[in-house]
Amino acid sequence: MTSADATETSQVSSQGSLEHHFLLAMPSQIGSYFGDTLIYLCRHNADGAFGLIVNRTLELDFADLLRQLNIDLASTVDHPVYAGGPVRDEQGLVLHSDECRFPESDPIGNGLCLTLSTDILSAIGRGEGPRQMLFSLGYAGWGAGQLEDELAADAWVAVRATADLLFDVPSEVRLELAAQRNGIRLNRLGGHIGRC
Repeated sequence: MTSADATETSQVSSQGSLEHHFLLAMPSQIGSYFGDTLIYLCRHNADGAFGLIVNRTLELDFADLLRQLNIDLASTVDHPVYAGGPVRDEQGLVLHSDECRFPESDPIGNGLCLTLSTDILSAIGRGEGPRQMLFSLGYAGWGAGQLEDELAADAWVAVRATADLLFDVPSEVRLELAAQRNGIRLNRLGGHIGRC
């Protein structure tokens, strides 16, 4: 990635898609469910958008969740559990690198898959899971045109996503680092992007 790519921010156009972008919650969302969140957009098209909050962890133990599903643990599994969003918050989803695929894996591009089956959890328990992964309960979803309206209302700013922010950076610094890398100072923004 060039430095120009790293600093480029983008808003969706009528023909564009924000798949594989991060949505940074703007200060106008403080106090709402989405306040201070960073969302990775897995899908975005004319029918709507779908993404996962990647900076909000739950006080749940991943190994305990696997045991509750009767999955044997042959290796140590120490992964955070993310609150992926308010939609179907009991549904487990694994966003992961695509070198490891399962029958139910959905290749979403950019070297990533999204898998909703227990097959992947069993593989993780055996120590045979994907190289990079993020386990989430629930997701964030928007109907047709809804995300575009929220972007126009300055509820979000969209920036290019990077794999290191998804998988390598501690969750508590992801939002601020995504903003900094794109020249955005969240603490200096008012309710609207145009007012710094």
